[in-house]
Amino acid sequence: MTAHTPGTGSAGASAQAHYRAQLARTWARRWTARAAFAVAAGGAGTWVLGWQAGLAAAVVAAAADAVYRWRSHSGVTAWRKGAAGERATARLLRRLERAGYTVLHDRALPASRANVDHLVIGPAGVFVVDSKKWDRRTRISGVRGRIWIGKRPARPVVAPVLFEARTVGTALTRATGRQVDVVPVVAVHGAQMPQWGALAVDGVTLLRARRVPSWILRHGRQLDASTVGLLSAAADSALPPAAGGPHG
Repeated sequence: MTAHTPGTGSAGASAQAHYRAQLARTWARRWTARAAFAVAAGGAGTWVLGWQAGLAAAVVAAAADAVYRWRSHSGVTAWRKGAAGERATARLLRRLERAGYTVLHDRALPASRANVDHLVIGPAGVFVVDSKKWDRRTRISGVRGRIWIGKRPARPVVAPVLFEARTVGTALTRATGRQVDVVPVVAVHGAQMPQWGALAVDGVTLLRARRVPSWILRHGRQLDASTVGLLSAAADSALPPAAGGPHG
């Protein structure tokens, strides 16, 4: 009998799909505004310096508007950054794959529109890893017993990760008939963190992304090889790729 080998999925696929969908939804509005901006700039240039200068001004105005909207559109930018963060985390987690761990990316949760960025299953246990990519000026800090991400309290930010971990645990428990505990962790990209690099909020650990693989390995041996294989196969079946793409 051939052992089941789970497909990994594609890191950042859901975020990338949302990013493309938002671009498509705003396509007509963006081009209408861009055309109006270019016509206005061209008209002004023609009035002052002639038609050649007006044409050049229109081209420059359209290009400048395209760059500005690309960089500043908050919704699109958030999804684009999210996809980049997930791909970066996936590269870091390859270290665990080389150590015999199963790493599944971008997995759908049962009866939910949410997805798991990365699911790690191996001797150290089962971990939901959520990728967050923030601006480098964002500071994550502990003040008066509370954790803050910039000016926002961390609790609402990590709540979805805790939900994902609990949902994965329930799904794997049902699929295998044994209790499965899942550890939630946030892989932080970009933001500034304390030197020791680890903060905990409601049982969710926030870590610099590059530290996540070694942090997982330090949990020691919690599961034997047969249990890891059982959980990996169950996860691959119960949690399909969120973006609807093929496994692997």
